[in-house]
Amino acid sequence: MTTATPGDQPTPDLRADARRNQRRILLAAARVLADDPAASMQRVADEAEVARPTVYRRYPTKEALVEAIGAEAAGEFAAALDQAQAAGDDAAGTLARLIRELARIGADYPIVLQSAHTQDTAELVARVDELITRGQAAGELRADVASDVLRHSLFGALSAGLRLVRDPVRPQRGAEEVGAQIAAIIVEGMRKKGAPA
Repeated sequence: MTTATPGDQPTPDLRADARRNQRRILLAAARVLADDPAASMQRVADEAEVARPTVYRRYPTKEALVEAIGAEAAGEFAAALDQAQAAGDDAAGTLARLIRELARIGADYPIVLQSAHTQDTAELVARVDELITRGQAAGELRADVASDVLRHSLFGALSAGLRLVRDPVRPQRGAEEVGAQIAAIIVEGMRKKGAPA
């Protein structure tokens, strides 16, 4: 039986450092691969400012890397939905908070807007549908439009609006600005006439 030395166990600082590296790699890869799906792992490593073996150690293939980006974005989507619902707003206010956060997530991980290999978000989408349905039942959101139409409108507008964040030709808009403007348009359109703003 061997005795563990203090150096055998990772310290909390090292774990935090490894997590920062992981996030740096995923954010860099999401940008690089959104611009050029054929980009090399070396280019991802350069963008993340880490050594190429660091990338390969965690993500041995590009497919694994793309799946990890999707999982990370889905985790942030879930956290944003939890936080928006915990704020105690009505359905319209909750959706406005969620849209603003999803704009940031979409800008951070642009590849998720165009990749078929990203994490399955069916459970999260179902939670958004449930939120919309509850808002309709409570008279906070308009009931004359189907909940799935409202949800597709929300995600469609967000996806289209986020193109402005990365548009190399037009003056770029920040994710916060795009999210706030889409939230204002979509939520106002969803709100039942006469419901308090």
